[in-house]
Amino acid sequence: MSQTLEEFEEIVFKTVQGYLNKKRVFDMEKLIPYLKAKFGKSRKNIAKGGIQKILISLVKKNMIIEGTTFTKKEVLMNSRRKKIYNYIKKNPGKYINKVAEDLKIPYSVLFWHLKILLKFNFIKKKIIDNHIVYFDSNINLRDTNKLYLTSKEKSKEIINYLKINNFGITKNKLSKDLKIHRNTIGKYVKSLEEFNIISKEKISNQILYFLEET
Repeated sequence: MSQTLEEFEEIVFKTVQGYLNKKRVFDMEKLIPYLKAKFGKSRKNIAKGGIQKILISLVKKNMIIEGTTFTKKEVLMNSRRKKIYNYIKKNPGKYINKVAEDLKIPYSVLFWHLKILLKFNFIKKKIIDNHIVYFDSNINLRDTNKLYLTSKEKSKEIINYLKINNFGITKNKLSKDLKIHRNTIGKYVKSLEEFNIISKEKISNQILYFLEET
Protein backbone atom coordinates (compact mmCIF):
# COMPACT_ATOMS: atom_id res chain seq x y z
CA MET A 1 0.00 0.00 0.00
CA SER A 2 1.38 3.46 -0.92
CA GLN A 3 1.88 5.92 1.90
CA THR A 4 -0.23 9.08 2.12
CA LEU A 5 1.04 12.67 2.16
CA GLU A 6 0.11 12.87 5.87
CA GLU A 7 2.35 9.89 6.64
CA PHE A 8 5.22 11.48 4.73
CA GLU A 9 4.59 14.75 6.59
CA GLU A 10 4.94 12.97 9.95
CA ILE A 11 8.24 11.40 8.88
CA VAL A 12 9.63 14.73 7.61
CA PHE A 13 8.27 16.62 10.62
CA LYS A 14 10.11 14.36 13.09
CA THR A 15 13.34 14.83 11.14
CA VAL A 16 12.87 18.61 11.06
CA GLN A 17 12.19 18.55 14.80
CA GLY A 18 15.50 16.79 15.41
CA TYR A 19 17.24 19.30 13.14
CA LEU A 20 15.82 22.28 15.04
CA ASN A 21 16.54 20.72 18.43
CA LYS A 22 20.22 21.30 17.65
CA LYS A 23 19.52 25.05 17.91
CA ARG A 24 19.25 25.45 14.16
CA VAL A 25 16.83 27.94 12.62
CA PHE A 26 14.22 26.74 10.16
CA ASP A 27 15.26 28.05 6.75
CA MET A 28 13.57 26.19 3.91
CA GLU A 29 16.35 26.83 1.38
CA LYS A 30 18.95 25.32 3.72
CA LEU A 31 16.72 22.56 4.98
CA ILE A 32 15.69 21.09 1.60
CA PRO A 33 19.21 19.85 0.63
CA TYR A 34 19.70 18.55 4.18
CA LEU A 35 16.51 16.51 3.98
CA LYS A 36 17.23 15.28 0.46
CA ALA A 37 20.57 13.96 1.68
CA LYS A 38 18.92 12.49 4.77
CA PHE A 39 16.24 10.63 2.80
CA GLY A 40 18.27 10.04 -0.35
CA LYS A 41 18.73 6.28 0.01
CA SER A 42 16.33 5.18 2.71
CA ARG A 43 13.29 7.19 1.58
CA LYS A 44 13.54 7.67 -2.17
CA ASN A 45 9.77 8.17 -2.38
CA ILE A 46 10.11 11.23 -0.12
CA ALA A 47 13.33 12.60 -1.55
CA LYS A 48 12.18 12.43 -5.15
CA GLY A 49 10.86 15.95 -5.59
CA GLY A 50 8.37 15.86 -2.72
CA ILE A 51 10.27 17.43 0.18
CA GLN A 52 9.51 21.04 -0.69
CA LYS A 53 5.83 20.20 -1.13
CA ILE A 54 5.76 18.51 2.28
CA LEU A 55 7.54 21.41 3.98
CA ILE A 56 5.12 23.91 2.44
CA SER A 57 2.21 21.81 3.69
CA LEU A 58 3.69 21.73 7.22
CA VAL A 59 4.16 25.52 7.12
CA LYS A 60 0.55 26.02 6.03
CA LYS A 61 -0.56 23.90 8.99
CA ASN A 62 1.59 26.09 11.31
CA MET A 63 3.58 23.05 12.39
CA ILE A 64 6.86 24.76 11.48
CA ILE A 65 7.55 28.46 10.97
CA GLU A 66 10.38 30.15 9.07
CA GLY A 67 12.92 31.80 11.36
CA THR A 68 12.13 29.73 14.48
CA THR A 69 14.17 27.08 16.28
CA PHE A 70 11.26 24.90 17.42
CA THR A 71 8.06 23.29 16.15
CA LYS A 72 4.41 23.66 17.11
CA LYS A 73 4.60 20.60 19.37
CA GLU A 74 7.24 22.37 21.47
CA VAL A 75 5.56 25.78 21.79
CA LEU A 76 3.75 25.00 25.05
CA MET A 77 6.73 23.23 26.60
CA ASN A 78 7.76 26.67 27.82
CA SER A 79 5.97 27.01 31.18
CA ARG A 80 5.49 30.78 30.96
CA ARG A 81 4.11 30.58 27.42
CA LYS A 82 1.74 27.81 28.47
CA LYS A 83 0.57 29.97 31.38
CA ILE A 84 -0.14 32.86 28.99
CA TYR A 85 -2.02 30.60 26.58
CA ASN A 86 -4.16 29.06 29.35
CA TYR A 87 -4.94 32.55 30.68
CA ILE A 88 -6.16 33.70 27.25
CA LYS A 89 -8.27 30.54 26.85
CA LYS A 90 -9.97 31.22 30.19
CA ASN A 91 -10.14 35.01 29.72
CA PRO A 92 -10.91 35.74 26.06
CA GLY A 93 -10.88 39.36 24.96
CA LYS A 94 -8.12 40.66 27.25
CA TYR A 95 -5.65 43.26 25.98
CA ILE A 96 -1.92 43.02 26.53
CA ASN A 97 -1.66 45.44 29.47
CA LYS A 98 -4.31 43.49 31.37
CA VAL A 99 -2.60 40.16 30.64
CA ALA A 100 0.73 41.60 31.83
CA GLU A 101 -0.88 42.98 34.99
CA ASP A 102 -2.77 39.80 35.90
CA LEU A 103 0.13 37.43 35.20
CA LYS A 104 2.81 39.82 36.50
CA ILE A 105 4.90 39.37 33.36
CA PRO A 106 7.04 42.23 31.94
CA TYR A 107 5.45 43.76 28.84
CA SER A 108 8.42 43.03 26.55
CA VAL A 109 8.57 39.39 27.65
CA LEU A 110 4.81 38.96 27.24
CA PHE A 111 4.91 40.53 23.77
CA TRP A 112 7.53 37.98 22.65
CA HIS A 113 5.49 35.00 23.87
CA LEU A 114 2.28 36.37 22.33
CA LYS A 115 4.12 36.72 19.04
CA ILE A 116 5.10 33.03 19.14
CA LEU A 117 1.56 31.93 20.07
CA LEU A 118 0.20 33.99 17.17
CA LYS A 119 2.75 32.61 14.70
CA PHE A 120 1.88 29.03 15.53
CA ASN A 121 -1.87 29.78 15.51
CA PHE A 122 -2.55 29.00 19.18
CA ILE A 123 -4.20 32.40 19.57
CA LYS A 124 -5.55 35.19 17.35
CA LYS A 125 -5.94 38.91 17.86
CA LYS A 126 -8.51 41.52 16.91
CA ILE A 127 -8.77 45.29 17.28
CA ILE A 128 -11.86 46.26 19.31
CA ASP A 129 -12.41 49.75 20.78
CA ASN A 130 -8.85 50.68 19.71
CA HIS A 131 -7.44 47.81 21.80
CA ILE A 132 -5.63 44.77 20.40
CA VAL A 133 -7.30 41.91 22.23
CA TYR A 134 -6.50 38.19 22.22
CA PHE A 135 -8.56 35.03 21.85
CA ASP A 136 -7.99 31.31 21.58
CA SER A 137 -7.66 30.44 17.89
CA ASN A 138 -10.64 28.04 18.09
CA ILE A 139 -13.06 30.86 18.92
CA ASN A 140 -15.28 31.96 16.06
CA LEU A 141 -14.53 35.55 15.07
CA ARG A 142 -18.28 36.30 15.11
CA ASP A 143 -18.22 35.78 18.90
CA THR A 144 -15.18 37.93 19.67
CA ASN A 145 -17.01 41.24 20.20
CA LYS A 146 -19.42 39.61 22.62
CA LEU A 147 -16.60 37.92 24.52
CA TYR A 148 -14.68 41.19 24.69
CA LEU A 149 -17.73 42.98 26.10
CA THR A 150 -18.40 40.36 28.76
CA SER A 151 -14.72 40.31 29.76
CA LYS A 152 -14.90 43.94 30.92
CA GLU A 153 -15.17 44.48 34.66
CA LYS A 154 -18.25 46.73 34.51
CA SER A 155 -20.06 44.21 32.30
CA LYS A 156 -19.28 41.50 34.85
CA GLU A 157 -20.60 43.69 37.66
CA ILE A 158 -23.88 44.28 35.84
CA ILE A 159 -24.30 40.62 34.85
CA ASN A 160 -23.50 39.33 38.35
CA TYR A 161 -25.86 41.88 39.91
CA LEU A 162 -28.71 40.80 37.63
CA LYS A 163 -28.04 37.14 38.40
CA ILE A 164 -28.89 37.88 42.02
CA ASN A 165 -31.59 40.50 41.36
CA ASN A 166 -33.24 39.25 38.18
CA PHE A 167 -36.72 40.58 38.98
CA GLY A 168 -36.47 43.74 36.89
CA ILE A 169 -34.03 46.57 37.64
CA THR A 170 -34.00 50.17 36.39
CA LYS A 171 -30.85 51.87 35.11
CA ASN A 172 -31.00 54.29 38.03
CA LYS A 173 -31.09 51.39 40.50
CA LEU A 174 -28.16 49.71 38.73
CA SER A 175 -26.21 52.95 38.78
CA LYS A 176 -26.89 53.57 42.47
CA ASP A 177 -26.22 50.03 43.72
CA LEU A 178 -23.10 49.47 41.61
CA LYS A 179 -21.80 53.02 42.14
CA ILE A 180 -21.30 53.46 38.39
CA HIS A 181 -22.20 56.73 36.66
CA ARG A 182 -25.62 56.63 34.99
CA ASN A 183 -24.17 57.48 31.57
CA THR A 184 -21.67 54.64 31.86
CA ILE A 185 -24.40 52.22 32.96
CA GLY A 186 -26.46 53.33 29.96
CA LYS A 187 -23.59 52.57 27.57
CA TYR A 188 -22.97 49.11 28.98
CA VAL A 189 -26.66 48.23 29.24
CA LYS A 190 -27.16 49.18 25.59
CA SER A 191 -24.22 47.00 24.47
CA LEU A 192 -25.31 44.04 26.61
CA GLU A 193 -28.81 44.36 25.19
CA GLU A 194 -27.49 44.36 21.61
CA PHE A 195 -25.86 40.98 22.26
CA ASN A 196 -29.03 39.61 23.91
CA ILE A 197 -27.24 39.22 27.23
CA ILE A 198 -29.88 41.34 28.94
CA SER A 199 -33.37 42.40 27.88
CA LYS A 200 -35.71 45.21 28.85
CA GLU A 201 -39.42 45.45 29.44
CA LYS A 202 -41.70 48.40 30.16
CA ILE A 203 -43.76 47.78 33.31
CA SER A 204 -45.86 50.48 35.01
CA ASN A 205 -44.11 53.26 33.08
CA GLN A 206 -40.68 51.99 34.07
CA ILE A 207 -38.03 50.38 31.85
CA LEU A 208 -36.80 47.33 33.71
CA TYR A 209 -33.79 45.20 32.75
CA PHE A 210 -33.47 41.43 33.09
CA LEU A 211 -30.65 38.97 32.55
CA GLU A 212 -31.41 36.63 29.66
CA GLU A 213 -31.24 32.91 30.36
CA THR A 214 -28.08 31.29 29.02
